[in-house]
Amino acid sequence: MSNLYQIAPETKEKIRKFRISTSRAETVKALPLKIEPKPSYKIVIEEDELEELEEAEDLSDFGDILPDNSPRYVLIAYPLTNKDGIKQTPLVLLYWKPQTVVSQEWKMLYAGALELIRNECGTSKLVEVSSGLEDDSDVQELKEQIETR
Repeated sequence: MSNLYQIAPETKEKIRKFRISTSRAETVKALPLKIEPKPSYKIVIEEDELEELEEAEDLSDFGDILPDNSPRYVLIAYPLTNKDGIKQTPLVLLYWKPQTVVSQEWKMLYAGALELIRNECGTSKLVEVSSGLEDDSDVQELKEQIETR
């Protein structure tokens, strides 16, 4: 199944640069990835969402920016301070899969490419979001999932 998907070299390079440039980020940084439709199924950076996410100040803004009718992967650099007072910026892969996605094909495509994306991004933490982040409690739950090791 992994032969179905292709990650373009320029996308791989952007992921690599994102990983390096965000290691000491002071604010949440995000890199949205999507799968292009047939026939390519190429995994690319979603440039329009990238511009909006660069202006996002908090995870609560993601619900307004990410589509409510299509899945996405979002590589997030999430700055936090651990119990010992040490600042860290772990990378987390957010699997955005709103409940309003009706296309079974898209659900299957994104589920099938998940491990490929996770390996390419080099993240150990995966958080699935299906709530849409409309409520403060949804945002708080997401933060707790990201911050727990």
